[in-house]
Amino acid sequence: MKIVLYLHLHQPWRLGRFRFLDLGSGRSYFDLERNLTLFRGIAERCYRPALDRLRGMLESDADFRLSLSVTGTFVEQARLAAPDVLDRLRALVRTGRVALLAETYYHSLAFLVPPPELTEEVALHRTLLREEFGATPTVLRMTELAYSDDLARFAEAERFRAMLAEGWEGVLHGQRPTEVYCAAPAPTVNLLLRHYPLSDDVGFRFSSRGWNEYPLTADKYARWLAGTPGEVLGLFMDFETFGEHHPASSGILEFLSALPREVRRHGQLGWATVEQAAELRPQAPLSVPYTMSWADQNRDLGAWLGNDLQRSAFEAAKKVGVLVRQAGDPAILTDWRKLLTSDHFYYMYVSGHGADQSVHQYFSSYESPYDAYANYMNALTDLRRRALERLGVPVLR
Repeated sequence: MKIVLYLHLHQPWRLGRFRFLDLGSGRSYFDLERNLTLFRGIAERCYRPALDRLRGMLESDADFRLSLSVTGTFVEQARLAAPDVLDRLRALVRTGRVALLAETYYHSLAFLVPPPELTEEVALHRTLLREEFGATPTVLRMTELAYSDDLARFAEAERFRAMLAEGWEGVLHGQRPTEVYCAAPAPTVNLLLRHYPLSDDVGFRFSSRGWNEYPLTADKYARWLAGTPGEVLGLFMDFETFGEHHPASSGILEFLSALPREVRRHGQLGWATVEQAAELRPQAPLSVPYTMSWADQNRDLGAWLGNDLQRSAFEAAKKVGVLVRQAGDPAILTDWRKLLTSDHFYYMYVSGHGADQSVHQYFSSYESPYDAYANYMNALTDLRRRALERLGVPVLR
């Protein structure tokens, strides 16, 4: 059994307060200082200590492997707020035992926007990885592990070897998530699935004192891994799991450091990057006719498009995108792409209960989803005005 540990690094460009009265003012939509302050705090609590732990794990265990995805917006903020974080990432990649994945540059919903946006964003991200880390990724992940047959066809056309997807029972139909599959409509694309119960044991439940398995120790977790049948076990989670979502006081960093040692106690366990796992022979084709994701309990697009606020904002963004492309202004296009980042729609979530609702509230700094919607629409309206002015179309003030 090969363990595929994959961690995702992302920070969005969060909007500043943009009122209706700010339309036409020339103000930036994005609060630069707030974004960089937040990044510096997370770097101190999470990125630096966790990256240092991972470096130590690679140095002390020659068999240890891991995989990372790093969004373009993360890199942009790191350059300004904590460039040493990028140095640490480069050091990991230079070991040759850390694989980087391709994705949308802006962690966006580009896969739901008419072409050529998805193709261009993935190309931008590939260029970033090559220039920043010297990496040429062969495995693709979509925003929040979105996956469908159509996206598999896209990955095949872009010559990716594999994609990541959620190992959800709703599409597996009794098959195990711990095998390599191939995409039914694109058989050259292998699928590496997330084992969501074991991933969420760390990502969501680790510091929950109400959990009946609390506390989770590395030796206990390694026993669970060893007792799981299959060929590949995908542990996919946010990088911020280690020091931010679960603070250092919870013992999460010590848990991470101890994991390779405990895995070594089980001879049937080993490690693989996503690229190594992608070379394994697939067991069977897998078809996913609709788009699923790793977000929320329904594993669909409801986290971003599940209510009228979200759908209204997204449809408006698509329409503005047509004008933005016609305008041909790189600065306007960049701002539009930042507004396509999935987090903005995530903050407008109002339709859930229980765990789903609490997770959305954790990430949002708005007083309510309606506040998030109003702020977003003001910024989008101003962007539309800029595009129209660039096109020479009179705009009412």
